[in-house]
Amino acid sequence: MQCYAACLGDCSEKISQEHTISACLYPNQFIVVQGLPWCREVPKNVRIESLTQPILCKKHNEELGKNVDWASEHSRDTLGRAFDLQSVRQKVLSRRWTIKYFETDMSLLERWCLKTLINVNHQSGWRYLDDAAPDSPPNELVEVAFGRRRFKDHKGLYAIAQNGSQITMNDDWLRITTKTRNVDERLVGATFHLWGFPFYLNLIPEPISWAGANLMRHTITMWFQTLDHKGRNVKSHKVTFKYPDTESQSV
Repeated sequence: MQCYAACLGDCSEKISQEHTISACLYPNQFIVVQGLPWCREVPKNVRIESLTQPILCKKHNEELGKNVDWASEHSRDTLGRAFDLQSVRQKVLSRRWTIKYFETDMSLLERWCLKTLINVNHQSGWRYLDDAAPDSPPNELVEVAFGRRRFKDHKGLYAIAQNGSQITMNDDWLRITTKTRNVDERLVGATFHLWGFPFYLNLIPEPISWAGANLMRHTITMWFQTLDHKGRNVKSHKVTFKYPDTESQSV
């Protein structure tokens, strides 16, 4: 057993148990798991604390826990508060609201999605584009997950926006679907459905497209609106998916 982040050169001696899915998302809960080597066909109920692998040293495990794991919990809670406020305010026919602002850090969520994909792919997964084995992710991916560098070219986490689609917040729902290249079955990315919101993590440098949808990798503002007594839209609050050093776009 060895730490998959050994390329960073600052490992501690002790190997620790890394949670495949961040335990802070569903503390002290059972979750339904399907698709891993031991539950390919039949879903199984497990406690999230038991879903671990000895794949990181103690130092690197604690580093991700401190700097990345909380980002997923923060994003979920931020979106949850925005939807809860919408549920309350849409029951009132008001012409004007005190605008509330919510923000989530997409660069940290990107790192969380990447480290989660590495975790999920680690056991009996797919080889990476550079032919690295599933338990030895490329140095670039490790360095991005640990914040030592940022993705270049067209790699990174994209929000998937489909015209006319309606999002329903579900704070219990998390689904990850890996995507491979047809020609050689190398891992090229994964879709993440996080609490009702769809994202795509792209691992290839070339531009990508999505049939019937827009892939957005920049700061996005999402306005929530209610109706007044005349049926007119009234802005209530705003959620910002913030990427550093990018222009914003409203949806």
